[in-house]
Amino acid sequence: MAKKDKKLYFSLKNSFLYFALFVSISAFSMYYINRIYSQGSNLDVFFSFPAAVITSLIGLLFFYYIFDASRLYFVLKTLNAEISFWNVYKLVFINFFISNVTPLATGGGFAQVYFLQKKGIPLGKSSAAALIRTLLSATMLFLSVPFIIFRNQSMLNLLPGNYVFIYLAIFLALYVFVFYLLIFKIRLIMKIIYKSLYFLKSKHLLNKKRFRRIVRYIFKHLELFSEDLTFFIQGKKFFVFLSILFTVIFLLTEFSFSFLILQGMGYTDISFFQIIIFQILVVFIMYFAPTPGAAGIAEGGYSILFSRFVSQSDLFPLLFYWRFFSKYVGILIGVFVFFYLIIRGEIEVEK
Repeated sequence: MAKKDKKLYFSLKNSFLYFALFVSISAFSMYYINRIYSQGSNLDVFFSFPAAVITSLIGLLFFYYIFDASRLYFVLKTLNAEISFWNVYKLVFINFFISNVTPLATGGGFAQVYFLQKKGIPLGKSSAAALIRTLLSATMLFLSVPFIIFRNQSMLNLLPGNYVFIYLAIFLALYVFVFYLLIFKIRLIMKIIYKSLYFLKSKHLLNKKRFRRIVRYIFKHLELFSEDLTFFIQGKKFFVFLSILFTVIFLLTEFSFSFLILQGMGYTDISFFQIIIFQILVVFIMYFAPTPGAAGIAEGGYSILFSRFVSQSDLFPLLFYWRFFSKYVGILIGVFVFFYLIIRGEIEVEK
């Protein structure tokens, strides 16, 4: 087992190449919106916010990370995975850093599985926990968008293409189909994997020993993964409920940053419900952004949607502080936690 663990590592070079790309795209997007669209407005407005709003933003930021950790923690509790809340809390920042600097947030899932394995959670269980955590929030967002658009037909013009409902149906169908296969048709997946690997062996791209080792390893963890997914659905209802509850609270907390910033800027006539609707659409668009951390796409989508609420001069401060509280702070903390865990030997990196 120790030998296998040593093969699990992060590529430090790739991580910071993505980080540099994220910073570059984000900086360019911010500069463009500030200079071209927002006409050179600055960030000093934050210091004129009422003390109550600033205090609320800082407090919300603290609970934002607590709720993020809680939703994964209770998913793990449902799966009977023994891990301390403190370790899950550290993972929140690792995930913030890795997921927000990799395209389509693909690195975040790997980071969670890697770290959980390092804490003694088996691969199947840790993979199931990471997937369930993502599925819970994604499903809530995906199911919300059709209702929002149905009630606000004018928003169709703000979304890419004229066939948004078809796109939604396709992605929802894929989510459900993959989930169905992993729970009820795991043998079919194994059969496909076996035939694919056997084809590689027949073409002498895999030797017999490696073929057997890979098949044995994949099949073992696929079975455990499927069992854990099923176990979550049939698990203790109290922990399942808490997983869903903290996912909802986490999303509402994330959406609340914009509301508080707008309140601080003097836009007190905008309802929280309106903010939730627009934030759901922004996050939905970000799910399909190919850039690291949705950089560029997030700024553009947010600016288009929220420009109807604020004046041009206020758009840039609103955009910057939304990204600052919802992403930048977590990413920066994640960088420090990442290096701290490397020094501690809890994360192994490729030299």
